[in-house]
Amino acid sequence: MSILTKLVLGQTPTQEEIEEELAEVCEDTHAYCSDQCPVFELNGSKVPNKLRTKSRCDCFKNGKKMATFIKEHS
Repeated sequence: MSILTKLVLGQTPTQEEIEEELAEVCEDTHAYCSDQCPVFELNGSKVPNKLRTKSRCDCFKNGKKMATFIKEHS
């Protein structure tokens, strides 16, 4: 069941489901980093790269890191 469906039904998605969904957003948009990615959007429409990682984004395809970034920047 999708996160949106759960929310409509008044159910709470698990942290794991949220992290999987975030990683999926990255998978779908990483080549075009855009405001469709909540990390990119919360970072002022810029790729967070404090770690100077090879993949550019500090949260690249990692739902757990993305969730942490969102919590820290909200």
